[in-house]
Amino acid sequence: MKCKYCFANFSNIKKSLSKVDWFEIILQLTDFGMKKVNFVGGEPTLCPFLGELFVFSKKLGLITGIVSNGTGITQLFIEKFGKFINWIGLSLDSGNELTQKTLGRGKGNYVRSIINKSIMIKRAGLKLKINSVITHTNFNENMSKMIENINPDRWKIFQALEIEEQNSSNIKTLLISKKEFEQFVERHQKLNPIVENNDAMIESYIMIDPLGRFFQNSDNFYAFSRPILKVGIFNALNDIQYNHSKFIKRGGLYALS
Repeated sequence: MKCKYCFANFSNIKKSLSKVDWFEIILQLTDFGMKKVNFVGGEPTLCPFLGELFVFSKKLGLITGIVSNGTGITQLFIEKFGKFINWIGLSLDSGNELTQKTLGRGKGNYVRSIINKSIMIKRAGLKLKINSVITHTNFNENMSKMIENINPDRWKIFQALEIEEQNSSNIKTLLISKKEFEQFVERHQKLNPIVENNDAMIESYIMIDPLGRFFQNSDNFYAFSRPILKVGIFNALNDIQYNHSKFIKRGGLYALS
């Protein structure tokens, strides 16, 4: 899809690492002490060997998850790989099909599709997470009834964040103030969402780009490490800024058993 606020489209990277390379990176991360891995995008189900990465990660004892727009989350996918997945996150920003279409998600049937995918995921016994990015198109919306009906195990709401060279050409009109974001949060407080404003999102994730480099969203610009496979986890991780207290504060430590 063409989500206007996408934090990580990496349009300048034309080819990702090989399956063997990703196996090696996941193995090194596990040896380093990682407990959980989350496959995201863009759209991770476009990766032709994603299922094999889940199998490999689970055999190493990792908690596994994915965040998807749902197009690749099919009944067949769940039947083949569901037992290797702990969490499936679906992106849903609004209950209004026109709003989703305006944001670049689908052609007018996105909301219904995500609701149907949610039912399928829960029937399979997998943990369901809904991720919602709050922008100028939806900060006045009340999503309570829809979220209550979906009843996810975890609902995360993010304030739209501008990242240079990723979404900076599309997101200007979508940005909202901290106060506007807080209004949305207050309206949905009874649902106990996991809340991430711009400050909470910055330097609180350990992320890896398609070329196998750690990257961080410091100063609204991505900074990249040297390639993990060339310098190792420790040296590459020291190339970026990471704030572990922010990670804890935003609720990042969950589902480790």
